[in-house]
Amino acid sequence: MNLMDWPQVKGRIEKDYPLKTLCTWKIGGPGKIVYWPQEQEDLVRIVLWCRTQKKPFVLLGRGSNVLLPDEGLNCLVIVSTELKNISWLENIVQVEAGYPLMLLARECAKRSLQGLEFAAGIPGTVGGALAINAGAYGGEIGGLVRELTVLTPEGKRIVLPREEIAFGYRCSSLQAKKYYILESTFELQVNDSKILLERIREFNSKRKNTQPLEFPNAGSVFRNPQGHSAARLIEAAGWKGYRVGGAQVSEKHANFIVNRGDAKAAEVRELIQLIQTDVFHKFGIQLQTEVKMF
Repeated sequence: MNLMDWPQVKGRIEKDYPLKTLCTWKIGGPGKIVYWPQEQEDLVRIVLWCRTQKKPFVLLGRGSNVLLPDEGLNCLVIVSTELKNISWLENIVQVEAGYPLMLLARECAKRSLQGLEFAAGIPGTVGGALAINAGAYGGEIGGLVRELTVLTPEGKRIVLPREEIAFGYRCSSLQAKKYYILESTFELQVNDSKILLERIREFNSKRKNTQPLEFPNAGSVFRNPQGHSAARLIEAAGWKGYRVGGAQVSEKHANFIVNRGDAKAAEVRELIQLIQTDVFHKFGIQLQTEVKMF
């Protein structure tokens, strides 16, 4: 990919950049070219250019729900984390896709805006969370949306009202239609900030006690099958603590695979496949991954 052919865009560009620094699992080889758009318009332009030039690309946020390959990515990697403008109007917040979700949750609570407390420990971006309808402790982000500004696969920017978006368990119509989220507008309830901040403290304390936050991880690896807990199935099958190289099924929470030091993507994949095969053999349930694997 010749940078001389690029459109006029602002933002940082790196060659042969270590992808493991762009994801919470701390796994992945070099990215051939990594680009951080500075403004929404830069993201629109580069996606349009990739489409017209038939150049492959991957869009990342904070990399909290992805497994990046050991061999790296031989394409353009677009990272949205510089797109973080935010504006507040009473109980409405308008925020760009690259804004950190944890920070947004805390800022909302401080401003007496209720709804995002569950997200104060989720380390992704707002855009990534919306794409998969991230949730925890009974809350989901999709239910708070008023409207979204998205980029279509053809490179057209459109505004979607809430009623035109379908949110499900760890999925959304945004994923299915391959829309890239540029900006979101949330409508929140008003409540006492002390109550909301205390709720965040309780959730984060629970996370600390039940999740292996001391090791690099990507959160829950598998979706919960209907009527079941993936963690309980994996533990019942005897996989807690099992290790393949540097990748280990957490001893604290069986639905987490942690990087115990220099884990490879291939080791994580092997562990995932072993668990899926064994759980299906023992319980007749096919576990589906929640993490996106490249």
